[in-house]
Amino acid sequence: MPAPAVSLSPVGLPRALRRAGRPLTLWWPTHPPPVTPTRRVCVPALADILDDAVAAQPAADRAVAACGEPGFVPASAVRATAEQITVYHHLIVRHLIVRLRALHLSGDLLPVGERASRLLAHHVWILNQALSLVGAPQTDRGIVAARRQLNGLGSVAGDLRLLREEVRDIADRPRGEADRPSGEEAGP
Repeated sequence: MPAPAVSLSPVGLPRALRRAGRPLTLWWPTHPPPVTPTRRVCVPALADILDDAVAAQPAADRAVAACGEPGFVPASAVRATAEQITVYHHLIVRHLIVRLRALHLSGDLLPVGERASRLLAHHVWILNQALSLVGAPQTDRGIVAARRQLNGLGSVAGDLRLLREEVRDIADRPRGEADRPSGEEAGP
């Protein structure tokens, strides 16, 4: 008796592939789902990223201030500003986005991660503004006035340092205190 022919029409092809692949899927070993990192892993990782960002601030502050000086801006100041853009972009992309997405921040740490991301993005924005104002023609009074207002990273740098201190305090708490509330919510 002849074997029945398998229809390879567009309708029958997926069915034939499913039947052929079923033994392979049953044979293929399954891996357990990845373990979600705990708060004890996430907080120090975020603190390390913020430590790197704060450590890069003095050079970025000097670069922005150099771009705000009246008159000719030396090429070394322009190069330093471009290097600082790269540093902060690296912090945002490689560290903050990649590492923190892999860590899956919990509900209370998610706003902290978003705030850190916004502050680092603001650093990049200020550095980009400084670089674009240096490259703009200096005949426009608005550009000259905008350059005079560049004197550093401003209050955003202080906000980033405060956030770093908050996260570092949480990371450095003893093991039992890390999850307890602090401040007014804390009991006697």
